[in-house]
Amino acid sequence: MWQAQWQQASALLSQVEWPNWLAIAGTSSAISAIVVLAMQGLKERITARRERRDAALEVAISLEGYARVCRAMMHRAEWAGDEATRLENREAAQSAMLPAFVYPEKIQWRRLSHRVVSDLRDFPARIHAGREDLTSFSEFRDPVAFCEEVSFESAKAARDALTLARETRKKHGCVPWRPGATDADLSRELLTLIARAEEKRIESVKQRTSVAVRTGESATLFGSEPGNPRIA
Repeated sequence: MWQAQWQQASALLSQVEWPNWLAIAGTSSAISAIVVLAMQGLKERITARRERRDAALEVAISLEGYARVCRAMMHRAEWAGDEATRLENREAAQSAMLPAFVYPEKIQWRRLSHRVVSDLRDFPARIHAGREDLTSFSEFRDPVAFCEEVSFESAKAARDALTLARETRKKHGCVPWRPGATDADLSRELLTLIARAEEKRIESVKQRTSVAVRTGESATLFGSEPGNPRIA
């Protein structure tokens, strides 16, 4: 019986067209490999996009937190200036300084593009330079004027931090920042302080220019110009 079954199986195998069968099997294997590779590539792209978005979100959150710290320093500097005026000493102004800034160490910078990283990494360097400039004349400048400068620089740093955070979220598809009730007017507050400080600076320059002009006119009137001695 088994010999008859073996003969039938041999006859069936002899009727199969092996080249066509191999071609079908090879094509099926190639298609399967392409599908597997495509799915693997898609999964890697989705993972990379998610990691890039997470890294951008960490950057944005740290910048927004720094803006809040700068806003607090703005008010502290104003208080320190008032105290320096009231107490007539420089001790109160010593608590005023542009806050330092560093990014969290856990940020995966390699997930972000080189151009984005270049812009973001430049921000702490600018903050450090601003702190150095303030420190260089903090001991010699009028404490009230120094506190006003600290408040002004803190407002500008907070404004720039929020701008960077907003651009970072937008470029990497992160959800927009939704500030709470305490931060709802943060941007408007910063812009108001910056505009007020700039107007005050312009007015101060005008006053100094006016004093210099009046001094020159007085000197001319009394004949004290060089080469034009007053006649007794």
